[in-house]
Order: sequence, then structure tokens, then C-alpha cells
Amino acid sequence: MTHLSFRDEDFRTQLSPADFLAACDQAFRLYGQGVLLNPPRSETLDRGTYRLEMPASWPGRYLARKIIVEQPGTGGGLGLREAFVELEDLTRGIQVRLEAGYATDMRTGAAGAWGIRYLAQRPVDCLAILGTGRVARCLARCADQLFGLRQLRVTSRQEANRQAFAHDLAPLLRAPLHLAASLAECLEGADAVLAAVPTPQSILSLADLGPRTLLSVMGGDSRTRQLEPGILAELTVLADHPEQVERSGEFVYARNNRQTAQIRLARGAGGQVLTIGDAACQRLPAGEARPRVAYFTGLAVQDLCTAVALYERLGPPPK
Repeated sequence: MTHLSFRDEDFRTQLSPADFLAACDQAFRLYGQGVLLNPPRSETLDRGTYRLEMPASWPGRYLARKIIVEQPGTGGGLGLREAFVELEDLTRGIQVRLEAGYATDMRTGAAGAWGIRYLAQRPVDCLAILGTGRVARCLARCADQLFGLRQLRVTSRQEANRQAFAHDLAPLLRAPLHLAASLAECLEGADAVLAAVPTPQSILSLADLGPRTLLSVMGGDSRTRQLEPGILAELTVLADHPEQVERSGEFVYARNNRQTAQIRLARGAGGQVLTIGDAACQRLPAGEARPRVAYFTGLAVQDLCTAVALYERLGPPPK
């Protein structure tokens, strides 16, 4: 068995935002077609150390397992965080270990952008991003690549964070970047919103959104909650994975407050819950029945396809 390893820097130098977008679109389409399999993830918490394992398979071609380990730091904060993908090339007998910190952020950014594209029934000219952290930066780069934006807006509570975002991102973007000092300024007239704020308290309500505004949420953590319950009750929600979203902050809150029945998950004509795979395969309803919220928890099939993109770009060794 041949063993290879790739680092975060390989992802940075070899894959562009367009490459991450292509890999995630491929993952969602093949997932929707049943070609890629995304078995249940497993989570453990032992003495403060959190471990997440996310398996995925491309039968006959690849097996993958995404692993994230978070250890507590001093003062109760996050300490060491490690993310990597174990990829097996079934046809060549090659095992690959890929660092996946940067790749995780970029595939999340690509997913958020695709969520808006899949839901959109009209052009997206003005897009708002809530947050200025790692994921927000990747959302900006991917959305800028996917849409021909008239303006890209971003907001966060700290002016220093907004300025740092502009300093690092503005030279990389095609769209004009506007730094908004408030949530209201950021959202006014926006066609779509990308939310990536790791907050334990909700920051976005239904009243903050326009009558046609689309929303893409980077969720997945039971410890965070970005949306007021009214959004999930009034707007149809497209989940990337129905079982995984149930463990996300907004859904945990709804369950604890006996509001689960109020959540409007997107469904097909037969009553089945629709997923991001259905959206990628153009199986969403049109008109007023179309979902307006895409909710992401992260799929291992995304990690599989981004790992494969790098592995095949750099080339496996000859047999």
C-alpha cells in the first residue's frame, strides 16, 4: 500500500475558489444522484476533547473519512484544533492523508455560495455577509467567483475586524466591497445573505430580511444559534442533510422549546424531505414554493471531492 500526504499549503496553492466551487457542485450533484454515499457521522466528547468523524464513499473509486479534533484551551476556550481527511484510492491501492483546515473553510464557503445559486430564481446583484472570520472570508471569495455582483457587503461588531477583512480580501475580489457598520446597513436591499457568525445567541430575525431575500446559513454546531425561530417557521428551509441539521443550534433550540413542528423543511411532491442534492440536480419546486433558506452542516462528500480534486491535480504516483 502506497501512502501519500498533502498539507494545507498544497490546497492553498493548487486549488482556486473556482476549483473548490467545482468540487462542491460535483459533490452535491453526485450525492443527489445517489452516486456518492454520506453515512452518519459520529461525535464524541471525552474530558473536554471533541472528536468528529465524517465518512463518505464513492463506491469502486474512493473512500474518505474527515476527522476533526478540538482540545480545550486555558480559560475554557478552544485550544488545539486539527482537521484532516483520510482518502483511499481503491483502484490504485493508495492511501492519502490531507490536512484539511483551509480546505474545510473553503468547501464551506463554496457550499454557502452554491446554496444561494441553487435557490435563486432571479439575478443576485447585492450580497451581504454576516461575519468576518475564516469562513466568512471563504464565503466572500467563492460568492465573488460564482456571481457577477454589483456589490458585496460585510459586517461584524468590531470595526478592526471589518478593516482587516477589507485589507486582506478587497485585492482578491472583483466586486466592490462595502463595510457596513450595522446589521441593518448590511442587509438593506440585499438580494441574498450569507451567515457565518459563531454566536450562542441569534442575531438575525425574519424582520431583518426583505420579502425576497435568500439566506444561506453555515450552521452545524449545537453550541451556536444565528437565526430567530421565526425564520425557520415562516420560510421554507433546504437542509444539506436532514438528520444532521437536527443537531444544529437552531433545531436543538426548537426541540427544547417544542417548536420542531413549526420548522418548514423543503419537501417534494410525495412529501419527502428535499436536500442540497435535490437542489443541485434541479429538483426544487419553482415559484413561491421554492425554499428561501439553505442550511449547511457540512457533508463528508464535500471533503471527499475536494480531497480528490487535489489528489488528482498533483497526480498519484505511477503504478
